[in-house]
Amino acid sequence: MKKYWIVLLIGGLCLLAACASLTPAARSPSAPPASAPEEAVKPVYQFDTLSAQERFAAGDGTELARYSYQLLTMSVENMDELAPAEAEAAARNMEGFNSRMESLMEESVARGRLMGEDAQEAYLLGSASLDYYDVTEASYYQAGRLVSVRMDTGGFTGGAHANSYTSSALFDLSIGQFIDPTQIAEAPETFRTGAAELLLEQAEALEERGDFWPEYADIIAAWNEGTVLFDQEGMLVVFSHYVLGPYAMGTVELRLDYGQLAELVGAGGMARLGIG
Repeated sequence: MKKYWIVLLIGGLCLLAACASLTPAARSPSAPPASAPEEAVKPVYQFDTLSAQERFAAGDGTELARYSYQLLTMSVENMDELAPAEAEAAARNMEGFNSRMESLMEESVARGRLMGEDAQEAYLLGSASLDYYDVTEASYYQAGRLVSVRMDTGGFTGGAHANSYTSSALFDLSIGQFIDPTQIAEAPETFRTGAAELLLEQAEALEERGDFWPEYADIIAAWNEGTVLFDQEGMLVVFSHYVLGPYAMGTVELRLDYGQLAELVGAGGMARLGIG
């Protein structure tokens, strides 16, 4: 009988131990989930018109010449919201961009006033009909960190016909400077030569090919020194009147899409363009 009670006692103790092992352990209060760091506010760039214009007339009131230039000026919409480092970089970008635009405007105005003087002199020499003019209009496209500025200029300063041409400037927001187009690539020289081959193939397939200057291949090889723009479709290279051939041939535009550019500029270059 005694052994029976001992067995029952041992069994009860084992049962209590088993129940204790099934009781959930006390847990310390869980810490709230860490909140994701706030994303830094980025500058929002805005581009407005920087303009200058003037008309020239003879003493009798006859209008002889005019110029009108519309370039661009950069500002930042949300400067007050930026952290100090971002604000400093944005101010640097505005300074670099606007300084170049102001310099171009000064050069343009000097050219326009010289044109006005020429028109007045021609009028005094008895030119029957004068309508000298010089007009520039700028536009832009931002692709990632790069701002492509396109400047279309048209004018007449005597001669058989008016003339027009397109120029460009490429501004890198990551460094606050205007750059050569090849600088967007991981390997600039590889980009220059590879793009030159593709552009030359396109040019030689054009109907205008027979009117090209004899040295057209060398001109295309130096494409990065001319008018180069990046837009929603890729890279556009513009050869204005007289660059690849005579005036009558007109302007020649050649394009590389982003698929072609990807192999030439590398992943880093595509990132600068805001892709990938």
